[in-house]
Amino acid sequence: MRDPMRGPGSVRAPGSILSYDIETISPPTPDGSFPPWPTHRPVAIGFATAWQVAGGWSFDISAMVVADGVSEADLVREADRRMGNAGVVTGYNSRQFDALVLRLAAQRTRLWSLKALADHAAANRFGAEHADLADLYSSHGRKVGLASLCDEIGIPVKMSTSGGDVAALWEAGETDRIRDYVMEDAVATLCLFFAWTAARAGDETLVTRPMAALARHIETTPALHHLHAFVDCALIRWCRPRAMKADIAAALERMTAKLKRQEDERAFAS
Repeated sequence: MRDPMRGPGSVRAPGSILSYDIETISPPTPDGSFPPWPTHRPVAIGFATAWQVAGGWSFDISAMVVADGVSEADLVREADRRMGNAGVVTGYNSRQFDALVLRLAAQRTRLWSLKALADHAAANRFGAEHADLADLYSSHGRKVGLASLCDEIGIPVKMSTSGGDVAALWEAGETDRIRDYVMEDAVATLCLFFAWTAARAGDETLVTRPMAALARHIETTPALHHLHAFVDCALIRWCRPRAMKADIAAALERMTAKLKRQEDERAFAS
């Protein structure tokens, strides 16, 4: 049977997923336009990692900012380490910006042995290892902003600030606000990845179950209190009852299979 997750625009079935986002600073251009990507230096990176465990999902959500002993090289090394441990790496416009900025930052800081980052930045455009959601949602056509998609699906995004404010926050030493913001974007991108994967595979449990588990993780992790808008968002409110229904159905199926095995074993013994 043909695998519905194969072909152009496909992604791997969720297993170990790394969603990431970077924030940068760059010298302004004379005309006020967006500066060329090689001039951007990463000052923060957010990670939202999800992986399947027996009976559910686990998450690791964190961020790094260049401050207090953390260097640009540290950001790049950590990105490489996490990418090397992920089955799928996802971002938003990551193929045309984030991955390129990180790869150049690695060379600028003389880090030549970061194979996972190198593979990520050079991944095949239609491959499954690098899931650039800006490409996937636009079918590799005209891209839109992350907020445009999140608003339509019911995922909170740009809650505390926006990318255009990062330079001013950086100058003001507001590193905590930058850390919160880059973490928010990494989580929003992870939510969008779950939505894409479920739609691509035609299986709503690929969004309902991980999103419900994500809400529980945020609720029970005090350090993630600034992410509580995700707990109350429209998509998670829709997902939670359906995830519970799916979990009950799966538990019933497991119990039925167990009883059938026990019945078969008794029949064989007799």
